Amino acid sequence: MGTSAGGNIAYHVGLSAPSSADDLQPLNIKGVILHQPFFGGNKRTDSELRAVNDKIVPPCVSDIMWELSLPVGADRDHGFCNPVLSIKPGQFDHIKDLGRKILVTGYDGDPLFDRQVELV
Repeated sequence: MGTSAGGNIAYHVGLSAPSSADDLQPLNIKGVILHQPFFGGNKRTDSELRAVNDKIVPPCVSDIMWELSLPVGADRDHGFCNPVLSIKPGQFDHIKDLGRKILVTGYDGDPLFDRQVELV
């Protein structure tokens, strides 16, 4: 489970964990919960545009956080920030085969809501 940036981390770890499921025994991961995961991208979504004056996370603050956390030379369409652009057909098949579930929560007042919906 992860909230905000932790949701982003849980997403990426959750995708890599199935490939090492046998190495994790006796731990058996049943699923991943992404609570208002923090994602981004170069192109502004409607929810980001509505949040230009947001008191908590306006888009300019989000941009700075991504600039500080992404690899040097990467933009906000990097897979760590905008995983939707890097999803490939069948990418989640192994997760389904293991019987794992993914739950994504969000709310429409969140500046990143459209990103969360897009991921689902």
